[in-house]
Amino acid sequence: ITSCNGNAEILRRLRNQYTSLYDISITDDDWGNFVVGEDEDLGWLGYFIGKSKCVNELTIYSSGEGENIEAFIEGINRNQSINSLHIGTDLRGVSFRNLRPFFRNNNNLYQLEFNFEVGLECAESIAFVLDENRCQSLESLRFEDCNLGEDGFAVIATALRTYPELEELHLQHNNIGLMGCTALADTLRGWEASNLKHLDLDGNGIDDQGLQTLAAGITNTKLEELYLSDNLITGAGLRSMSDYFQSESCCLKTLNVLRNDFGDEGAVALADILMGNKSLTSLHFISHQSGITNPGWAAFSKLLCDPSSIKSTYHSNHIITTIGEYDMPRTPLNIRRYLELNEYPHPAIHKILKSHPDLDMEPFFQWKLKLLPVVINWFENCRSSMLASSGMMHANYPQEESTQRQNLQSRELSALYKFVRGMPALTVISYWQQQVINIQARRRRLDVEEETAWVRLGGRPRDEGNVEFIQIGTKRMRQE
Repeated sequence: ITSCNGNAEILRRLRNQYTSLYDISITDDDWGNFVVGEDEDLGWLGYFIGKSKCVNELTIYSSGEGENIEAFIEGINRNQSINSLHIGTDLRGVSFRNLRPFFRNNNNLYQLEFNFEVGLECAESIAFVLDENRCQSLESLRFEDCNLGEDGFAVIATALRTYPELEELHLQHNNIGLMGCTALADTLRGWEASNLKHLDLDGNGIDDQGLQTLAAGITNTKLEELYLSDNLITGAGLRSMSDYFQSESCCLKTLNVLRNDFGDEGAVALADILMGNKSLTSLHFISHQSGITNPGWAAFSKLLCDPSSIKSTYHSNHIITTIGEYDMPRTPLNIRRYLELNEYPHPAIHKILKSHPDLDMEPFFQWKLKLLPVVINWFENCRSSMLASSGMMHANYPQEESTQRQNLQSRELSALYKFVRGMPALTVISYWQQQVINIQARRRRLDVEEETAWVRLGGRPRDEGNVEFIQIGTKRMRQE
């Protein structure tokens, strides 16, 4: 009943519920494990898939030339074990609406992927099915290279308003434009409790206005990865994301903006919006394609380590570990060094020691000697931090590690000396103040002893020259 032995073997294994057969790829060549021929192969495949409890992944790259596509769809609709469905071909005029029973009955589907030219009519059918048969188990939705266009994606985005459980949304190369960004932003804002962590919008004709619109929507998500490569974004668009990156709710760890010609203006904008950000660890772009020159790299250098003051260095970005391409071949050496320091324990300490060889103690004088123990404790933390990161530093820069250890003690002594030198009068005054306190304490004790003595003598005499009164008091003390 099949056109080849390979297909017959697949059907036999499906019939016998072989657990090893969990992935079926339907093609019109030898690339997949089921090749569609001119016989009724596809209809029989649908029949056995409908009875299978072992098939987890179904990939459809071809629907053949036969007349049994309806039987194939009918079989899929009976299946409840498929958790990943990938459609890479137009189903020869069969409306996607015919798959409504599958989405209604299958509670295991977590990934749905489309990878073919989806026209507006097909997009409307997909949106209808998603909206009418809400699949609560769906976590990943992919429309890759489907060329949905603004209108097509707008209807899809509207249908997704009831899918806050989605964790991944892959929409690369669909030309969604401004209308699509607006529809997507409206959907994201409507998700009260969003689970979205991955959003891929590469190659969608998104300009600055589209990005600004989108930025207002992603603030309501737990997004960890955002891909915006191959778009029309400039520095103005990147700066519009400032509120999102500065918000405490920002969870974004990876931002890809490859092949966007944003130039030095965009680099400065990125450096500004990442100042104070506590989540982003990877920023990917290709410098020569993005138009970044020395001023742009200088902005990133200041972001990572602002040497203007110890306070500025402390408040620099110590989170991000990648800027540029994935292996950073064109990223300047000084920036790569700062990024490596961000991987060390207590990177701020390393940057302060590196950027401020002569620590200025004068700003701390306002707290006088009260801050001296804090300074000593800070150097102890420096020593602990260097020990904790000694393995990484020795592997990359062994000579520098030895030099830093040798310099640390001398810098600590120098800081303590500056305290004493900067406050010599305070040191001397503190000594004499203590002496005065001790003398006053002794004087109070003598006063108490004197009063006690006069009480025992019968009271202090009114006339100090009255010797008879003193003699009487003395006699009384002897009697006592």
